[in-house]
Amino acid sequence: MTINQPILRDLHETIVSVAREAALAAGAVARKGFIEASPENLQTEQKAGFFDIVTACDKAAEAAACDIIWSRLPQSRILGEESGWQGEGETTWIIDPIDGTSNFASGLPFFCVSIAAYHAGEPVCGIVYDPMREELFMANAGRLTLNGDIVSPFSRASSDRHVELLSNAPYEGERPDLAALEAYADLVTSFRAVRRLGSCALHLAYVAVGRVAIAYESKFSAWDIAAGLQLVAAASGQIIAQGANGQRIEPSEQALGAVKRLVVAQAGFDYQSSCLSKLMADGKL
Repeated sequence: MTINQPILRDLHETIVSVAREAALAAGAVARKGFIEASPENLQTEQKAGFFDIVTACDKAAEAAACDIIWSRLPQSRILGEESGWQGEGETTWIIDPIDGTSNFASGLPFFCVSIAAYHAGEPVCGIVYDPMREELFMANAGRLTLNGDIVSPFSRASSDRHVELLSNAPYEGERPDLAALEAYADLVTSFRAVRRLGSCALHLAYVAVGRVAIAYESKFSAWDIAAGLQLVAAASGQIIAQGANGQRIEPSEQALGAVKRLVVAQAGFDYQSSCLSKLMADGKL
């Protein structure tokens, strides 16, 4: 056991280094594609519908990240939003090459690269990289950093009336029913403001570093939340993850796909007294 510890530590350091390199490479592709927008790199395809698109740049950014990972750690399995599962090995990577594709395609500079890495089922690091602001949020070894500097978030406020809620709800693609609209009305009248910024991963990163107190999402995939959850955990934030039937879930690597509703909040926020807590408990969101 003692012999293996330095080896495992070296492997973890390598994974972190590769994750950072892969995120920067994917981000460079996305940034260049955004700044030098053209019909070629903005060519879109529909996935689930007109509201869910992928661009040529998404695919190129994912390929750039995967190439770096496999060149440095070939014994890896990768779940990419655009390519699905590829490869084999004890190290797992979950990648969203451009989270906020609709923003990207529309010319709104609010999108990011999200990369989470695990080894033998345990989280190693999570990175959310905003290439337009050149901000790299990282969780590693229980620490939260922003561009390499340790972040110690402080609580700006603890109740709904004094904070903003980030949420992409209500979601495009289906007409909200009356219950959903009433729940959203409750949020709008309870929080100081409700913002729909268009990137789930950046929502989670902003909560982690203390730019906002709380975020709620209910339409996402594993690649949207994997890295952000590691950021929130490193900040000692609150994570309330629920399955389809409202049961609480520990969002480990194996269980990410089962998470259907998610709230993350700063450690000092009084979630139990929040309007959002009541809506979640009643199944109205």
